[in-house]
Amino acid sequence: MLALTPTARAEGKRRPSGRGKRPARRPARWRPFVAALGTSLKWGLRIVPVVAVVGGVGWFFASGTARDWSAVAVDRALWLTADAGLRVEEVLVEGRGETRRDEVLAALGVGRGEPILAFDPWEARAELAKIPWIERVEVERRLPDTIFVRLYERRALALWQRDGRMVVIDDDGHVLTDRPQDLSRFHTLPLVVGAGAEREARALVIALREQPALAERVAAGIWVGARRWDLRLDNGVTVRLPETGVVPALARLAAAQTRSPFLDRDVVAVDLRQTDRLIVQLGPAAAERMRPPPPANRRS
Repeated sequence: MLALTPTARAEGKRRPSGRGKRPARRPARWRPFVAALGTSLKWGLRIVPVVAVVGGVGWFFASGTARDWSAVAVDRALWLTADAGLRVEEVLVEGRGETRRDEVLAALGVGRGEPILAFDPWEARAELAKIPWIERVEVERRLPDTIFVRLYERRALALWQRDGRMVVIDDDGHVLTDRPQDLSRFHTLPLVVGAGAEREARALVIALREQPALAERVAAGIWVGARRWDLRLDNGVTVRLPETGVVPALARLAAAQTRSPFLDRDVVAVDLRQTDRLIVQLGPAAAERMRPPPPANRRS
């Protein structure tokens, strides 16, 4: 028996030929990348539909399509309520004196037969408050078919002239109207003139009401130097009032006129700015009459 030496055993083992060779395994360093790629693809296939849905919904709202569809749906629903009897059939307005009817209807913005539930009282109240004559307003929906409006109007106090423009004002100096037809209706109101006169007119009018005989003769109150009034009487006489104490000053003037109607004489102005005296400026003719005669020439 022949024993094989180590060398012979090694030679007896032959390497297989290239045919039928098994593929070599990938290096271990690629395995984490391949696993991560597979996981990403798996989650990506799940997330893509969600992103598509969310994006579509976002576009639906951002493009205004949802708003338009919603508005159409609400409008149709409101008209269904109108068909059921909840529609505007009557508009009741109380307290309207100077406010024009067309102004009220335009501010309400509603027509007969329209859905009453579509009418917004808060918006209508805000629009009505823009009308100059309206100081305060109440607006209600009275189901099924009536809109109720209660107006609280401002009161005209005086005419105000500034820079050649005439307007009607209220107690707070708020401009009510400058329409010529309104100015002609309020021509009997006191007239105040000058920048800032609208804010001070109320105090002057109240003071004059205490002396009605004198007030009837006042053609205009002129605001002077943003601090006091001059009164222009119907005969052209100017009465200069003090900065303060207008009421007692007018009382002194009325009492002096009662004692002696000097305002009807040749007088140019009366100054009441001194509390202890009344200064009268005479006209040229009266001043000439008051002038003492020249001394007579004595013969030597």
